[in-house]
Amino acid sequence: MSNAQVYLDPDEQKAARYRLFSRAIKITGMSQIAALQPYLQSKLEKTLFKEIDSRSAINGWKSVKIAHVMRELASGMLGVYFFGDKLCWSNLQTMCIRIADSLAAEEPEFASAMLCYYKDVIACMGALQLVPSFMKSIVYSLLTKNGRALQVLFTRLSDVMGPGQCNWDEDENLKPMTLLHNMIEFSKESSYWDPNTLIQAIAGIWFAASHQPWINLHFVFLELCNRPEYVQLLRDEIDSAKSLDYAEITKLPILDSFIKEAVRVNPLDKMSIRRKAIKPFTFSNDGPHLDVGEIACVSGWDLMHNEAKYPNPYEFDGHRFVSAKRPTAAGDPTTIPGDGGMRGTTFTDASKDFPVWGYGSKVCPGRWHGALVLKMAIVHLVARYDFRLDDATVSQKWFWETFQMPYESTRVSFRPRSPPPALGPTSTESLL
Repeated sequence: MSNAQVYLDPDEQKAARYRLFSRAIKITGMSQIAALQPYLQSKLEKTLFKEIDSRSAINGWKSVKIAHVMRELASGMLGVYFFGDKLCWSNLQTMCIRIADSLAAEEPEFASAMLCYYKDVIACMGALQLVPSFMKSIVYSLLTKNGRALQVLFTRLSDVMGPGQCNWDEDENLKPMTLLHNMIEFSKESSYWDPNTLIQAIAGIWFAASHQPWINLHFVFLELCNRPEYVQLLRDEIDSAKSLDYAEITKLPILDSFIKEAVRVNPLDKMSIRRKAIKPFTFSNDGPHLDVGEIACVSGWDLMHNEAKYPNPYEFDGHRFVSAKRPTAAGDPTTIPGDGGMRGTTFTDASKDFPVWGYGSKVCPGRWHGALVLKMAIVHLVARYDFRLDDATVSQKWFWETFQMPYESTRVSFRPRSPPPALGPTSTESLL
């Protein structure tokens, strides 16, 4: 199948994608998320063993490159939701770990292509802005090895969506909960979607899912490393939970507030709600004019440092969003004055004051899945290990335009807690 760009009428594209994404992710995906969690838990356990537990220790501590571990954790769990377990992770040893490296296998596995595709896009985003137009195809070919990872994705997904669909080997209970399965099933009802446009849509969603969640997880965990006073608070909250299933893990208020605050002060992109003009547009009230191809956006950084909404906005407060109520004279609870109205909001709440998830019709429909992955990872890292930065004095992130990215070299040491924590049940015993 060719992976050439297919022209789609913008209005038709918006309507068709909104209907499919809403049904597959926001409606069906949310109805299945509790049943999906044990499969995510199984992947989490296997990844922790591979990336931390199986490492050699020095004086009881195991040092790892934390960016790699966070990427494996977040992308691994989300990969299970997107594509299932067997399709994505049949051979962990074939994963590529650097853009410049050759793919580890002569016939690269789907898992390798998934991670390499994300890294190819990141590399091209920067490089193609710096070269003249006539050299872009050459630079693209060099950086992506002639689009090798993208070709693997298209070839394998084309097979699953076409003649190989009946032979897609996956757990019979997990398969109906994957995004790939649901998008295939729901797109059958529309003549608008063909396999090519469907694969392009899935690849686009996967890029977002394989990029922002792990970076958010990385910065949240580094905030914990730099603020150890919150670690015991989280452990106490985790210990008090009756279980760690979906219903309970989403109710942990300090965990939710800490994650939201860490993302607020460490946004991947300081600009938010980017929109590209597909025709000339002038904003109302004598606002700015955009020509075709120009981009409008708002400063998410300024919105999330607005003192009217976030008192002392440049100070980190892990309790900033924890609900705090007090009775009024009439006996009804009311929000404590002076909190800006953000107290009691949750990490998955999308608003103009917290535009991390986007806003309006383009708000992220998969934010509950992303938030669950972050919470599951943080809960198990905090509960199972003591941890510390190997060198707290070195810089932990670098900046490119409005983006901030983790250094791949940052190292964190882990030591299993003794005695091991008695984590609540998650119904994963039959999967491990």
